[in-house]
Amino acid sequence: MKNVRLKLAISVGLLTFAMIPNNTSALEYIDKYTCLPIYYDVNETANTNNKIAYITIDDGPSKYTKDILQILKKHNAHATFFMIDMNMKVNKDAVIEIVESGNSAGFHSVSHDVNKLYENYDSAKREFDKNKETFYEITGRTSNIIRLPYGSKPYTPVKSYENLVDAGYKLWDWNIDTQDWKNDSNKIIEIVKEQVKNKKEVVILMHEKKQTVQALDEVLTYLNEEGYEILPINEKQIPKNFWNINTK
Repeated sequence: MKNVRLKLAISVGLLTFAMIPNNTSALEYIDKYTCLPIYYDVNETANTNNKIAYITIDDGPSKYTKDILQILKKHNAHATFFMIDMNMKVNKDAVIEIVESGNSAGFHSVSHDVNKLYENYDSAKREFDKNKETFYEITGRTSNIIRLPYGSKPYTPVKSYENLVDAGYKLWDWNIDTQDWKNDSNKIIEIVKEQVKNKKEVVILMHEKKQTVQALDEVLTYLNEEGYEILPINEKQIPKNFWNINTK
């Protein structure tokens, strides 16, 4: 099957190459105007017959990051960390550990303020560009995975969203909100157990909070018992967000 898909990709790619306008790179044209040969279908490490859970952690790194990483390691699980610029600068060791332990690194803005993010149509992109610069300075790596503070709707103007997508950013929301910023650990666990029912793929929103650390071990145990493969977000996937209407 992989060989068939590769041959198809090559054939379509060669046909597409002949159609590329002047002053447009091949990769730019293929990515923007065709479906092949760049794949955004699934995480290549995932068994697509399995149920999949993406644990996403916002607002870090923080004093809780190392505890979260230890719990993930205990369960042989990986998460995606959406990090704030200043928190990366203050907790550089945690940023490095996130990456080196096989988790995904994503960004969560500089200001975490919708008034500043959407001051104009380019301001959100500038904040995430700054995130990328900071991350590169710390790790020597880059990432295009992002999450907008408070979600991509209803605050984000259409033009701001389009500017982020055109810049290559992969914007993720969620389909399970633990509301761990206000709930205790028992409530967090209850929400996860209730809301994963009948969902084959879940994106779970969590934050770097004491109560999240307290709940995480049981959450991961439950997901494993229910047959979920717990994976980090992959840049080749189609982002699950409220604009794509694919978070259900």
